[in-house]
Amino acid sequence: MFLLVVCLLVFGSQTLALPLGMEKKTAQKFVAAARETLGVSYVFGGRLRNGGDGIDCQGLVFYAAERIGPCGWKSYSTLPTVSVARAELGRRVPGLDPVSAKNLDLPLLMPGDVIMEVGFMENPAEPAIGKLNGKPVWVWHVGIYSGDGNWINANPFAGRVVEESLADYLADHGIEGIFVTRMRKRPRPTRCRRHRPMFLKPK
Repeated sequence: MFLLVVCLLVFGSQTLALPLGMEKKTAQKFVAAARETLGVSYVFGGRLRNGGDGIDCQGLVFYAAERIGPCGWKSYSTLPTVSVARAELGRRVPGLDPVSAKNLDLPLLMPGDVIMEVGFMENPAEPAIGKLNGKPVWVWHVGIYSGDGNWINANPFAGRVVEESLADYLADHGIEGIFVTRMRKRPRPTRCRRHRPMFLKPK
């Protein structure tokens, strides 16, 4: 199991400048690529091998990333802490890194934002991504914000890729919070690997 205007977010006496959103055409292409996978079966570790065999949440994000940059999906770390440290899929968004699901202000999100679901359950495979209410949290799921309060994710509960209300998803599944990264132009993996991209069989 394992998104063009500068906004200002105020926390107490501290004001944080939110980074610029993704360039509009790139964001549209990123989201459109994610939508290509709607209805594809959720399979843990799935990478659309042979054009099928399902996809998982990271596979969905990597599939869309391949379509807005020159690097193949194997270029990206599967460990969120490593990917965030390298800014592979954008930089962390101040105030949303992480933020409690109950305190999430949806208008702060932008199409193309990469949204990671975080929780207090420890993932022994890597360190915590950050803290919520002074307690460490780990990443357990990821998707792409598509706008209008919705996100696209390979939903293990639904068993397929869906575009759905982010707020409803967080509430329905008791998610503690989210962690957001935001790209400006395109993904920037440390090592760009060129190989056959993921692909979907024609319907």
